[in-house]
Formats: sequence, C-alpha cells, structure tokens
Amino acid sequence: MTKHSNDERMKQQREAQQAQQDANRNQQRAEESEVAGRHKNDGQKDHKGADKGPRGQ
Repeated sequence: MTKHSNDERMKQQREAQQAQQDANRNQQRAEESEVAGRHKNDGQKDHKGADKGPRGQ
C-alpha cells in the first residue's frame, strides 16, 4: 500500500508542477504581447504631421 500512496503523491506533485509551468508560460506570453502591443507603432511615420501648408501664409 505504501507504494500506491507514493505514486499518488508523485502524480499530484507532477500535476502541480505542470500547472505552475503552464501559468508561468501564460504569464510570459501575456507580458510579451503587452510589450509588443505597446511598441507595435514605433518607427518611421507615413505622414508629415500637423503641417497645414506653406509657411508664412
């Protein structure tokens, strides 16, 4: 009987470790997508800005 209870504990530990790893992966993906979302528009702009025409008029 002791072998059976050891197997159960080992199985529960593996499941707990797997759940922790999944949670870590999900959090890392969420952080990566948040960072990518914040910076996805960085770079060269297609327009000149608020230029309303020739200067001095």
